[in-house]
Amino acid sequence: MQELRAPEQMHYASLGLRFAAIVIDTIVLFLALVVIFSIAAASGALDVNDPTLSGGFGLNRTAPAWLYVVTYGLVFVYYTLLEALTCASVGKLVFGMRVVMDDGTRPTGVAIVMRNLVRLPEVIFWYVPSGISCLASTRNKRLGDLAAKTVVVRRGAVPAAAVLSAPRTPAATPPTLPDLTASVAAFKRAALAVAGAHRSYLHFSEIELAADRPADDAHGYAPEYVAAWYTLTDTVVAVQKALAAVKAAAASAGTTAQDACCDQPDLARLFRELGPYFIAVSDDQIHDAYMHVARGETAI
Repeated sequence: MQELRAPEQMHYASLGLRFAAIVIDTIVLFLALVVIFSIAAASGALDVNDPTLSGGFGLNRTAPAWLYVVTYGLVFVYYTLLEALTCASVGKLVFGMRVVMDDGTRPTGVAIVMRNLVRLPEVIFWYVPSGISCLASTRNKRLGDLAAKTVVVRRGAVPAAAVLSAPRTPAATPPTLPDLTASVAAFKRAALAVAGAHRSYLHFSEIELAADRPADDAHGYAPEYVAAWYTLTDTVVAVQKALAAVKAAAASAGTTAQDACCDQPDLARLFRELGPYFIAVSDDQIHDAYMHVARGETAI
């Protein structure tokens, strides 16, 4: 198997970057509205001398209803069309961000429509609810993301160890431990998730190899390939946390993790097949683990 170089670090887009992307998108939308209104004025459909369009504050002054329809319709069509075609608006593309499903796959048409329908009331309130939602979410999700089960990710130049190694470091004083049986069950679920993410990344890696992209094409990765890598790293972090919980619970119960898992033959198989993932502590090591597992070189 030809070895692929590890892709750049993918992580959740920050609130600051998402706000910057919205600023750029708003400028693009404003310019589009100027063109639309200019055409409407030239055709006589819009009277630019109407005080309702020039900042009047009279209680009886209201803008034509079609202006609202055009404005909010343009917002919906702009985001929906671009995200359906490229998984990103112009602002997101500028900052290297993409919209993906929670499992890392390309967003579905229903999800794109849903997240942008929810965007309309968010726009009415100047994205304040979105900001609050992002601050409250560990994955920086706005309300539309929560409704559509999507998340915005970006490619960054941060060293892999700085992002991935910190969450894997167990706390010096762990919280109250779950019982051993529950810990083993959680570990099994996490290991199965790694197995699924590995197969997904293997599939899209083969497609990426077949695409024969130039080695210096840093932004040429297919969104599905990048999302598969991002999902694999997430599951590796989760399985290592689950394994640490098993070891801690086993020690609290006066036994070992190996003894706790000995009556689960499927776990023994997962240990044999996925072993390198359980000790990888950086992006490079996760990619090396992927290569070893793909080749069947799983002795650790």
